Amino acid sequence: MTDDAAADAKLIKMIVFAVGEQEYCIPILSVREIRGFEKTTALPFAPHYVCGAINLRGVILTVIDLAVYLNVTPQPDNPRRVVIIVESRNGTVCGLLVDRVIDMANIDLGEIQAVAEENSSLNGLVMLGDRMIGVLRLEVVVGQLVEAGAS
Repeated sequence: MTDDAAADAKLIKMIVFAVGEQEYCIPILSVREIRGFEKTTALPFAPHYVCGAINLRGVILTVIDLAVYLNVTPQPDNPRRVVIIVESRNGTVCGLLVDRVIDMANIDLGEIQAVAEENSSLNGLVMLGDRMIGVLRLEVVVGQLVEAGAS
């Protein structure tokens, strides 16, 4: 493998979005689609961060309000709020309600600076120009949803 190929192997394309004032990213390969936010149907006994369910072409999906999940002040009157439909590695599909999608970026995995503990929903932080972006661990976010539904 050449040095250029080794460098490319560490780059991963991420979708960058805002939740409140903070920016986060997840791998673009886990994103199925992005849709405008629509009214959700409430789910009784769901965790507090679940804003409800939507019907996506005949499939009922749970939507996680990332602002509530991450304990960030939500922007409910924001017309740019969207739902990012994601699929985790274990095949769980759900929606993530975010305040707005910003862009896509190539993130060097070697530049992610670890934060918090092992089971945190945040993998680390990475600098993108002069912006600090939180790298979400999608498996943890979606995994907690699955565990909450099983209990």
